[in-house]
Amino acid sequence: MKTTRILAVCLTLGLVAGAAGWTQAAAPAAKSTFQSDLLGQIEYIQKQVMELEEAVPQDKFTWRPAPGVRSIAEAYLHIAYGNYGIGHAATGKMPPATAGFTPDRAKWDTQTTDKAAIKKILQASFDWVKDSIKSVPEKDLDKKVSFFGHDMSSRAAMMVVANHDSEHLGQSIAYARANKVTPPWSKAE
Repeated sequence: MKTTRILAVCLTLGLVAGAAGWTQAAAPAAKSTFQSDLLGQIEYIQKQVMELEEAVPQDKFTWRPAPGVRSIAEAYLHIAYGNYGIGHAATGKMPPATAGFTPDRAKWDTQTTDKAAIKKILQASFDWVKDSIKSVPEKDLDKKVSFFGHDMSSRAAMMVVANHDSEHLGQSIAYARANKVTPPWSKAE
């Protein structure tokens, strides 16, 4: 009987508190924006690129499927090049001087074959491009930018970052599999 009274009192107090607005309502979910959606895609691609780069042994970084085709190291460096170059075109932000970015793609793509150095370069490029995308105000997404001789919105140019990263992630997966390296995320399948 005593337990029933205590439960009844607690229930009554809870109903009164709720009716009086004493309970704290859950915060509304954050509104999805173009940038938050795009950044989610880039972060997903980044995770796979970084996991695959980690899984490929250092002695395979100079492997290339044929003469004149990018090596494994060059493919990863090219992803970083795209993050900086396309990110700059899309957002107007300059890559940091510490990145050593150069518009000479061939020089950039062949700067090193050292796995640890490439990992740092990739990580820095992903961090920079995500920060650059976040920094563009919503009102500037329709601003026209020149992109490889075409005028397009900043929003459209930003989408090219994810497309470029995806394209070269696919290339890197093919390279890894050709070298008997299974992408870490697909081992459970």
